[in-house]
Amino acid sequence: MKKILVSVAAATMALSTTASALEDIKVSGQAKLWYETSNNGTDIRTATEDKSLFDKDSSTGEVVFKLGMTGKQGDVGFGATLYHASTMGLENDVVSGVRTNGGVDDLTNAGNDSTYFGELYFTAPVAPDTLLKFGRQELDTPLAFTERWNAAPNTFNAAVAINNSVDNLTLIGAYVGQGNANQANPGLTADFASSATFESYYGTAYALAALYKKDAMAANVWLYQINNVGGTGIFNNGGLTVNALWADAGMKLGDANVKGILAYLTHDGDNAEETMAVAASADMKVSDITLFGAASYVNDGDIPVANTATGFKKTMLPTQGIYTDGKYVAQPSSTAVKVSASTKLGDTGVSLNAVHNMNSDYDHLETTEIYATVKQKVGAFDLMGIVMHRMMDDDATDDTHGGQYVRIVASVNF
Repeated sequence: MKKILVSVAAATMALSTTASALEDIKVSGQAKLWYETSNNGTDIRTATEDKSLFDKDSSTGEVVFKLGMTGKQGDVGFGATLYHASTMGLENDVVSGVRTNGGVDDLTNAGNDSTYFGELYFTAPVAPDTLLKFGRQELDTPLAFTERWNAAPNTFNAAVAINNSVDNLTLIGAYVGQGNANQANPGLTADFASSATFESYYGTAYALAALYKKDAMAANVWLYQINNVGGTGIFNNGGLTVNALWADAGMKLGDANVKGILAYLTHDGDNAEETMAVAASADMKVSDITLFGAASYVNDGDIPVANTATGFKKTMLPTQGIYTDGKYVAQPSSTAVKVSASTKLGDTGVSLNAVHNMNSDYDHLETTEIYATVKQKVGAFDLMGIVMHRMMDDDATDDTHGGQYVRIVASVNF
């Protein structure tokens, strides 16, 4: 018994010594319910038609618990974020599909629970004014980024070096080795799988960036090389190297914030067609209402101007909507416009948005999306609702993707 007591005392003392050496320990968490339903005629399990809003077989849902911790010891920092995704039995009465473990999946195949680290990294100085962030982490770059619209975000195994030795200028170098999203499938029907499965990011990717910001002006330039790209569509022969340039600049002109974007992408495959995209956006506040407008154009090249990590699901072009996103506005030969107005009614945030996408080569990409969002805090709960109407110019596509959608997200942060 003495030996056990001495061992416990020694372990407690060692833990206490280690804990006292750590600084700035911060713990945070979130519990989230993600639910969506539609009447667009696509039964998740049987692909039959005539489904209705809030019907079990036309609804998806997930409950995600998130627990994060950050801290440091001297100059070395660390971060960890643990996720647990579960249906919580919703498949018994409410939904027939989940939002993680493979995108929108039949529950009989997806599995109802997944626990994994979405982030697990350290930070350390490697040179004067240069910090290295190494490990599993979120990324925020124009053509490879973390998407947060889904029940759980996608993350990456990566190394990022950040240098701030020049005033108003940030230099970034990044290596991306793995991700937990479905980057291998650029098809129009794929959602991404943010889960415990981290797979190779193609044949690895590299990025360099220079970010400048002074007063009311900001300009950013990103260069990419993504190796051994494979999958479907234009990449069905695999083994391609994709090179890309993204440049954006923004400034304040009077009462308006304006921004312009230029992107250029190419690959080394046979008969390669370069992709070029241009976009512009502006927003301004009139009384208590914020008005926003944007337009984008993508030429008839080979590669969508969107998130390479998720099969081009989302894009940083300013014209994307809820589902009229990288699968539409960022595709080659697309021209898109978006307008929105947002305000607060008391303590309730509301917005009305409209997106129209045209495509000179593919009728099934021509669509109009109108949606309203409402955000409200009720006690400790943050509530968000989205009501959307989609119209597809192609009749066959309209039968499967058009119609009404309702999304409800309720979360508690702690």
